[in-house]
This record gives sequence, C-alpha cells and structure tokens, in this order.
Amino acid sequence: MLTRLREAHPVWHAVAWIAVYIVVFNVGEGVSATLGQPGSATAPLLLLLSAGLVLGLRAEGRLAHLGVRLPRRATLTPALYFLPLLVIALLQLTTGVDRRLDAPDVLLVVAVMIGVGFLEELLFRGFLYQAVAARRGVTAAVVVSGLTFGLGHILNLARGYTGVEQLVQIVVAIAVGVVLALLVALTGSILPGVAFHVVFNIVGSVSAGSGRSDLVLAAVVVAVSTAYAVYLVRQLRDHPAPTSPGPAGRPSEPSVRV
Repeated sequence: MLTRLREAHPVWHAVAWIAVYIVVFNVGEGVSATLGQPGSATAPLLLLLSAGLVLGLRAEGRLAHLGVRLPRRATLTPALYFLPLLVIALLQLTTGVDRRLDAPDVLLVVAVMIGVGFLEELLFRGFLYQAVAARRGVTAAVVVSGLTFGLGHILNLARGYTGVEQLVQIVVAIAVGVVLALLVALTGSILPGVAFHVVFNIVGSVSAGSGRSDLVLAAVVVAVSTAYAVYLVRQLRDHPAPTSPGPAGRPSEPSVRV
C-alpha cells in the first residue's frame, strides 16, 4: 500500500511515514515509562525501524535518491565544512553537564538520539524534501521541509512542555530545519544533517540547562542558523542544487536553484 501511495502521492507517502515514526516513538516512550527507564523501549524500536527502512530502500535502489550518500566533495568548501553545525550543536554545553545522569542513562540517550536523528533526517530531508522538490522545486522543498519539521515539534505539548518552551523549540527547529534542507540542496546528502542532529540532541539531553539560559541559547542558535542559511542561499546561486538520482540510479527531474 505504501509503495502505491509513493508512486501516486509521494508527499502523502512521506507524511504517512512521518506518522508511523511518531506512533513508534510514542509507543516506545510509553513502554519505557512503564518499565521505569527512559528510552529503554524507544531505543530498540527506533533502531529497528531505521534498519528496516535502510534495508528496504537499499533493495529498491532508493538510498542515494533520498540523500543517504556522502556529500559531493566539491560542496565541502561552499558548505564551510559544516563547521557552523558543530558550533550550533556544542553551544548547549555552555550551561554545563547534568551530573545526575549515570552511564546507562547516557548510553540510552545516545541510542535513542541515533534513531531519532537518522529517522527524522531521512523522513523530513529525504522523503518529504525529495517529494516536494520533484514537483515544486528546491525552494518549496526547503520551506516545506523546514516548516513541517519545526511545527511537528508541537507534539511535545503532550510530554509536559509549557507553551513558551514549546514555542521556543518550534522556532529553533524551523531555523535548524531550513539550514539542513539547504545543505541537502547544496550537497545532495542527508548524512551531515544526520550527524549534526544526533550530536545536537545528545548534547541537549545531557546538558544542564535552565529557563533563562535556555532562552539565550535558543536566540543564539536561531541567529547562527539564520546567518548560515543566508550564506547557503548565496552559495546555491553559484552551485546549482545537484540532480538527485532517481530509484535504481535513474536520473530524476533537474533541481532548480534556490
């Protein structure tokens, strides 16, 4: 059924997979809470889903089309070797580390965030981005991918976030989501975004934030992301977005510039 949906309505196919991910994540969180250990069920469920998707997409010859490949070497310099992503990820350490976490807690955080980082990049910057780009072009794909990624975080209201915390998280996620989509447009790869996403989430989970410091950090992250996004748009004008190979290596429609 999902294969037919992908062929007929690729955007809704991407949305369907995002819904599957949300259900799996929340089931994992619920079971983990029952077991009394955060992430204990979420981690294996997300890693199994990741492995299943990779194997399925590999069999279909769709991994490269969805950006699961190394970035083009010629784009490393225009992308500033992704150093702004490292700055954004490590900024959270300025508030210190949460010393209440023990080794098993940290290992579970790492396992969960590997699954979250890979799946969210594959779904938002792979499935959804490519589906929109094929029909509406790169500009629309960047905007839709970034906005959808950010607004999707509204689901965290069900996890006890306050309205202000939720708003801040959405704004940060939109800014970061747009940057990651621009990097896919420039490099043709989601892998730098996956690495950043994993590190960003791990650091955020083990850092010892506070209300005021979190707001300051969020403002700095948005500022750095905005500056990087403006820079990447300029680079895309000089380095056209690469044409993504279609399934089984067949070329897709040429991408347009941002």
